[in-house]
Amino acid sequence: MTGVVPRLRIVDFSTHISGPIASHLLAEMGADVIKVENPTGGDGNRSTQPLLHGLGMAHAALNAGARSLTVSQRSPNWGPVVEACAKWADVVIVGTRPKDARRRGMDFATMQKANPRIVYCAVSGFGDVGAWRDHTAHGQTTDAFAGAVPVEWVNGSPETRRGWRTTGSTLSGVFAALGIQNAIYRRDHGVSHAQYVSVSLWACAMWWNWRDLTSLANTGESWSDYTDFGSRYTLYETADPKRVILVAPVERKFWERFCDVVGLPAEWRSRGAWVGGSGMDTGSGADYADEKPGIAERLRSKTLDEWTRLFSAQEIPFAPILNLKEALDSEHATANGLMRETSMNGQPVKIVASPVRIAASDQPEQGQRPPLSDAPNLGAHTREILSELGLQHLVDRI
Repeated sequence: MTGVVPRLRIVDFSTHISGPIASHLLAEMGADVIKVENPTGGDGNRSTQPLLHGLGMAHAALNAGARSLTVSQRSPNWGPVVEACAKWADVVIVGTRPKDARRRGMDFATMQKANPRIVYCAVSGFGDVGAWRDHTAHGQTTDAFAGAVPVEWVNGSPETRRGWRTTGSTLSGVFAALGIQNAIYRRDHGVSHAQYVSVSLWACAMWWNWRDLTSLANTGESWSDYTDFGSRYTLYETADPKRVILVAPVERKFWERFCDVVGLPAEWRSRGAWVGGSGMDTGSGADYADEKPGIAERLRSKTLDEWTRLFSAQEIPFAPILNLKEALDSEHATANGLMRETSMNGQPVKIVASPVRIAASDQPEQGQRPPLSDAPNLGAHTREILSELGLQHLVDRI
């Protein structure tokens, strides 16, 4: 018999990107999210460019599905509201430095006192310990401390590479959601007391480069660069102007098919330090100087669409290099529900859907995402939420 699945109750005190990503991902899975905002301006995402229908695009993308409760930290009733939120919630998310959380009465000890079973998630720039723990985190700063900001010199001046996006600010929200789910499981399965989840933007930016870090820590050298992979795992131009294809037939069985389809010399099929003859042995082609120009010449003889059909038919690893709009407009994006609709100020807005879908075992391909309410107007749910928290008497006093 199918029962009603209880909704996870989350109070999110964070702003901007990291914490809101965590609460939004959980809202996409059905959580009831209360977003606590300053009555003046609210979350900075509300005003961050570009604007859609008068509000920030990021507000729609990250706050859809939440309810908005406004209360000033300077209000004499700030403490009672925080305490009531902690008692109501399964999870609280705080996105600030540990010392600032203590100053504002949003630290773990205060929340735990109000709710001994609370799951407390601290999302900070640099974590709870270490020399940088109190350093201000802003945009690229945590990535810079993680060695993750690419620098290009243009006319003698340093610039961040165009098109690069920070990793720590986004990935920390994903890891926060993951940590929250694990903490809830621990709390509800044998560890009954409160749980403390700590995630930092810096650590997440570092983790993103796990290949290089693991290699560097053990060998003293970074992981291999994709540009060094050789002629069999690299980019080539096709007959279409500036259309590029990635080929990856590094396993022997794929390389042999690739040689046949592309029309490479027959003797090339056996090239490589193949071991065991399993068909899965790899060879990058880096030792053969004539391969890359030979392959390049052949791949320029057909269009991207033609190679797509030929390689797909033989199940040879490859990929057309698409731009973001092509990926967005693809049939595959539509089939997977990449975008979902919400609204802001009464106008429809499309936002990127969570990549996670959960389905019953009898129809795993039919996984559905729960409905998602619109991005809330500032303070739209204050009266409603205060009533739920048993604070009706404060409706006109915060």
